[in-house]
Amino acid sequence: MWKDLEKSRGVFEALNKDQKKAVFAPEKPLLIVAGAGTGKTKTLTSRLIHLILKGVPSNKICALTFTNKAAREMEERVANNLQRTTDDGQKAVSRSSSVVSQKPSISTFHSLGARILRKEAKRLKRGFNFGIFDDDDSLRLVKKIAKDKLPKKTEAKPALIYEKISAIKNGMIELESLKNSKDINDEMAFYFFPIYEKALEENNAFDFDDLIQKVVGIFKNHPEILGRYQDQFSYVLVDEYQDINNVQYELIKLLAKDGKGLSVVGDDQQTIYSWRGSNIGIFLSFEKDWPEAQVMLLDQNYRSTQNIIHTASELIKNNQFQITHFGSEKKEKNLWTKNEGGEKVTLREFSNEDEEAGWISNEVLGDRLKVKGGEKKESIGILYRTNAQSRAIEQALIERELPYVIFGGVKFYDRFEIKDILAALRYYFNPKDSLSRERLEKNIGKRRFFDFQERIMSLENLEPAELVGAFLKTTDYFKMLEKSYTNFNERRENIAELTVFATQFKDLGEFLEKVSLVQAHDLVTSNKGYETSKEGEVVSLMTIHLAKGLEFDRVFLAGASEGILPHHRSIDTLEKLEEERRLTYVALTRARKKIHISFYDIPSRFLSELPIEVLDYAALDGKNFEDEERYITLD
Repeated sequence: MWKDLEKSRGVFEALNKDQKKAVFAPEKPLLIVAGAGTGKTKTLTSRLIHLILKGVPSNKICALTFTNKAAREMEERVANNLQRTTDDGQKAVSRSSSVVSQKPSISTFHSLGARILRKEAKRLKRGFNFGIFDDDDSLRLVKKIAKDKLPKKTEAKPALIYEKISAIKNGMIELESLKNSKDINDEMAFYFFPIYEKALEENNAFDFDDLIQKVVGIFKNHPEILGRYQDQFSYVLVDEYQDINNVQYELIKLLAKDGKGLSVVGDDQQTIYSWRGSNIGIFLSFEKDWPEAQVMLLDQNYRSTQNIIHTASELIKNNQFQITHFGSEKKEKNLWTKNEGGEKVTLREFSNEDEEAGWISNEVLGDRLKVKGGEKKESIGILYRTNAQSRAIEQALIERELPYVIFGGVKFYDRFEIKDILAALRYYFNPKDSLSRERLEKNIGKRRFFDFQERIMSLENLEPAELVGAFLKTTDYFKMLEKSYTNFNERRENIAELTVFATQFKDLGEFLEKVSLVQAHDLVTSNKGYETSKEGEVVSLMTIHLAKGLEFDRVFLAGASEGILPHHRSIDTLEKLEEERRLTYVALTRARKKIHISFYDIPSRFLSELPIEVLDYAALDGKNFEDEERYITLD
């Protein structure tokens, strides 16, 4: 029945040969290795539809994704295709009304976990109406415990203690490994963990990490419950498999039972979230975990030009940690496309980040001026490794009156730590500024504010950068941030960026006026970013991590400099360095038509791995990557 229905409907006509091979693969553990832009989600969704048309009851299928957006898209694709199928093949479907009368379970890992916990909460001494604490709630709970349990003078930092607790729940570290650690934060995390767990129980709450970890615990401790869910979900499909962490992996293994109904899709060349627990080893060990596994490759890219694909492919082949064989067949993964060759990849060198930002903004402005009335503007994404890099780019775009969005982030001058420092500078410049004083007293405390006032306000003619340094030292601001925020390093980078910008000014009034004018003429639209803006109408700014899954006509990769990309904290091991290369690969493969790469100071080591034949690198200041003059610095 289902074969006739598929033929009559042509649901799968748009799939290529390799995609069809994956969709119709036998019911054995299936790993679909899908390169960038090869239609991985379409393929996984088509396999789900194929299972339903084959006669599998929809409610027997569980599909897991990482974002609500991805889950919604998959739901819509399944619903639309099944509706078209039933419209065209009503007679065939009438034999099994369950094919479309019930919906498959399509959700994020955390949504599935919450649903299971609602039914099983009593086993963990919670009511069905339990609350879910997000990261802010959980950190506040740890701070509350710290206030009661820690001595006033201690080096332990609540933010780092919570970070350790979260890492334990995500399978990144073992609780017992912290027991005899010499690190005070490890020691306190070991001590706090049971207290924190008890506090969650008393609040009738789970934290976000519990939504998976606690479900895994229930399944392990109650085989009868696990059996019930294994019977309910005979088929488990997982999107973005390269991003799963150890606990999510345990959940999949438990649900998938013998693996016959398991289908996963992902790309080991796009594993970029190890800092939040994703483990590339899980992806690479699929065949070892499932002896009957079948591994299939999707390597036809539909998104980008040949030059972009060639550039990205030549770069990523330098990584060692990736799948190199498919079943018994050993071959090199080689992303390819039928798209035209397209423009060369632009590579440009600048003396500093402001010059780089000016060039990027001029290129964007020139692109916009070429568009005639009624024509659609090309979508443009400006990508960077760290949030701190947005400062120069935002400023340059604003000066040219180019509207932009910060996708998934906060405008540079709206970031908490930046506003604190600017408040200190404004108060020094104008002691009658009561709003700046109130902000400082609230955020750094009255004692720290008094120290700042007593030690610094009497000093005269401090330059902006000097004043920033004096504020940080007098208030011990970095220590305060480290105790209070898990993303301390990112906030410190933002402050460093502000300090560097401040060195360009001798006069504090001039500096504050410049900053105020930037804010007053802010052209940022909705902070929700990409999803709320019409494609092409505004320029999208984001970190490379947030760009994954998105695509643009033109992409500017800013700051491809050694120490930024790869990041200086990620060059001490091969594993970290290869993840930085994967980040660069992700950035390159976001572009449909054109990629611009720019750098200042020392060029990224990854740039020397790009194929020279497709690079437009005429403006490299007369020096190649091997020129020793690049690496000479004056102390």
